[in-house]
Amino acid sequence: MKYYKNTEMIKEYDIIVVGAGSGGLVAATTAKRKGYKVALLEKNKIGGECTHYGCVPSKALLNSAKIFETTKHLSEKYGITGIVVSGKLDFGNVMKSVDKIVQKIYSHETPEVFEKLGIDVYVDKSGARFIDNHSIQIGKDILGFKHAIICTGSSPVKVDLPGSSEIEFLHNENFWDIRELPKSIVFIGGGIISAEMGQALTRFGSKVSILDRSDTILKVLDKEVRSVIKKNLEKEGISIITNANLKEFKKKNDKKVIVFEQNDKIVELETDSIFIAIGRKPNINGLNLGNAGVQFDNKGILTNKFLQTSSPHIYSCGDVTSPAKFTHTASYQAEIIIKNIIDNNVKENDLSILPWVIFTEPEIAHVGLSEDQARLKFGDFIQVFKVDATIDRFMTDRNEIGFIKVIFDKDNIVIGADAIGTNAGEWIQLLTLAIKNRIPAESLADTIFAYPTYSEIVKKVFTRFLRTKE
Repeated sequence: MKYYKNTEMIKEYDIIVVGAGSGGLVAATTAKRKGYKVALLEKNKIGGECTHYGCVPSKALLNSAKIFETTKHLSEKYGITGIVVSGKLDFGNVMKSVDKIVQKIYSHETPEVFEKLGIDVYVDKSGARFIDNHSIQIGKDILGFKHAIICTGSSPVKVDLPGSSEIEFLHNENFWDIRELPKSIVFIGGGIISAEMGQALTRFGSKVSILDRSDTILKVLDKEVRSVIKKNLEKEGISIITNANLKEFKKKNDKKVIVFEQNDKIVELETDSIFIAIGRKPNINGLNLGNAGVQFDNKGILTNKFLQTSSPHIYSCGDVTSPAKFTHTASYQAEIIIKNIIDNNVKENDLSILPWVIFTEPEIAHVGLSEDQARLKFGDFIQVFKVDATIDRFMTDRNEIGFIKVIFDKDNIVIGADAIGTNAGEWIQLLTLAIKNRIPAESLADTIFAYPTYSEIVKKVFTRFLRTKE
């Protein structure tokens, strides 16, 4: 045993996991199941961004907004007459119900849950910091390790412009504390968070604007998909302001003022609340990565194809190292790391077939190459086929907005797909399997799909595509 001045005696572990978000939890539990002595270190609450500030509360809120929106159209859309929905929305109660769901999920992720599994859990608000490349400190405890896995996640990027220090901004972490619906709110940044949360608040009754410096919002999307969702958001009342170059922030009585330049003109926009969603930054401050010989830059920790850092026995996964900042990315990478620790680096971090979903209504999903990427890579040796969401299940549920677009190579093998429509995130999984396993179009066309289901649209793509070959 080693000892350090003014600290507890060092404890030795096979694997220490720094950060208890999705990646950290998968890494710790998987390592424990494989027989390793494991410690899990966390600065805040176990569950990380996804459980407390991201996936879980946002999807709970979106579901409430969807149900609330449905009540407005019972007669015109569903033929339900004679029912009057009255009363005033209690937004505070909506947010309390969201928090109940968060706490319910967190009850399965408390320190005691993992302690019962045989994992030593250390939670201290000071966070963990490396002493050298084989020891780390959290609180008064110093822990030794053979391997470490860093999965500390990311945080919202802040704005630093004249007047910004005088404004209390909302972001995806502190938003969940509010209990009054903003009368008006401007989302700075035209990405996924702004689209999802903007639509939810619009449905609850906020006057919502999305402001972006680019010439469009949701630039990550296929242009046809983007066109559909943009029109839908605007139809619901969201004001989309593009080519807006932020200049400063001001206060005017009880209002917040956003000053920006657009088309060589200075514009001032008054609002009650401002939600900052301009990107994410890796959580590396305070880790003392230099002490462990771990290299990093402003995008995060640098890793190789096996997710090793510059110190080969220290690995990293999730938002702190990956540009693909999704919960399922971190979980996938955590499993890779444990496999590589066990078998001495045999599995590479391959994100070429990574599905992702935007939970607006209609829902948006993507996997593999986009049409533009496929054309850039293969030129004219690709085939693109699209089916609109007008098949029977979509029609029965009065949800006919959207389509699925599948990109095939010259051998009729799927290399990418984009989808927008009800439950698009569910049907995209079938395309993920098709790409990963190189399933021929003929095999999927010959597969029986239950009728009437949303996923039947996937079968329609393959059957109709193959008819064009006859």
